[in-house]
Amino acid sequence: METPRQFTCISYDTMDFLVPTEYVASGIFLSIPREERKIIFNRETLPHIFIGTLLEREFGCSSSAESNVVLVMNMKDFQKDVAKLIVDFTDTAFPASGHLALSVNAPISSGAIALADFHLFPEGIRERLAMYGMDAILFQKSGRKQVLISPDLLLRKFFSGGRL
Repeated sequence: METPRQFTCISYDTMDFLVPTEYVASGIFLSIPREERKIIFNRETLPHIFIGTLLEREFGCSSSAESNVVLVMNMKDFQKDVAKLIVDFTDTAFPASGHLALSVNAPISSGAIALADFHLFPEGIRERLAMYGMDAILFQKSGRKQVLISPDLLLRKFFSGGRL
């Protein structure tokens, strides 16, 4: 029997975005302006990117409850070219911890899901959806969709003009 894996769930009105929890060092509620490109966390200045607008626009969803949530992640989990784009965009170097901050305006939670429950996208559209950071989808009995996203690929979309 497969051991379920932990995921951080970002909840919007019609769907959830799932990020493997090993990407997330911390999740905090922090009220900061969306356009702020750096934040102070644990006495370090972190590069900050607000990705909520990208998620809402690209996936046709909206925030179910206004929450300013910051996901603290580690640059080692991102490809080197994406890490460079983060530094260039925010004009903020990574601190000694290597942390960065991605924020959304939706509530988050954590839960365990078996990988076998996910469905890969059909091969004909898989590459196109990967450009949006989408790796797989899970359909709940309630009809709610849960999309497994890759932070690396999502940020690639952000930097390719998918931001506001």
